[in-house]
Amino acid sequence: MPKSNKSMTEIFKNNLLTVLIPNYNYGDYIAKAIDSIFKQDYPAIELIVVDDGSDDNSVAEIQNKFQENNELQRCELIVLEHNQGKLGAINAAQDYLSGEFLITLDADDWLSPSYASRCIAELRQRRLRDSSLGFIYSDCKLVDEFGKHIDYGRSTTFKRSLVEKLSFLPEPELILTRAFKDVMPFDESIRVATKHHKWCRVVNNGWTGYHIAEPLFSYRMHSNNLSGIGKRIISEAEKGEYGERILSGYWGTAKG
Repeated sequence: MPKSNKSMTEIFKNNLLTVLIPNYNYGDYIAKAIDSIFKQDYPAIELIVVDDGSDDNSVAEIQNKFQENNELQRCELIVLEHNQGKLGAINAAQDYLSGEFLITLDADDWLSPSYASRCIAELRQRRLRDSSLGFIYSDCKLVDEFGKHIDYGRSTTFKRSLVEKLSFLPEPELILTRAFKDVMPFDESIRVATKHHKWCRVVNNGWTGYHIAEPLFSYRMHSNNLSGIGKRIISEAEKGEYGERILSGYWGTAKG
């Protein structure tokens, strides 16, 4: 980022970040996800949580967290009466996404405190040279259901030709909100490989991404991960199979 005498607050105060958390029956985890947004060192954030017809304690957990003191611009809870799937929950938030930037965070994961500021600074700097750059993504720490570190998960350097073939672009990401909203609504009939469907639309609309090869968020492994990655990695770890995981080897594509 170019050197400046201005504080981070002065630089970013007018550049709102929207964080969207779709949630379904992750009442045991959602508080941690929200807390990681409260702890971001970026000064201008709004948080939108969409509860997708949960029948556990999710709504109460979300409401309790929203009662805590925080520095966010606003916190909004959307409660859907019936489960519509992850893409349906994302679609339901379309009119609430008012920031210049957007992060979609799974309700069982969490961000490092500097995730937003680091990714926004990277996007700003790189867009000076490439106006087609629309999103930033990173590697992650793989943790178990209790938050204990297992291994590292690695994404892949961005190549447009790989996006249709492999699912390597993670949730969360930081994206220009207009790049995201331009390809909405998403196909709600897709219930697995949802992020691959989303990213194919974004990239096919002309946007490119940049990979930060550092673990900037924590990805929780448990038996209810939609992709099935949790069961596989937990099973491998129990067998003593440790080492960096290439995430595209675990995530399926929307094309089968």
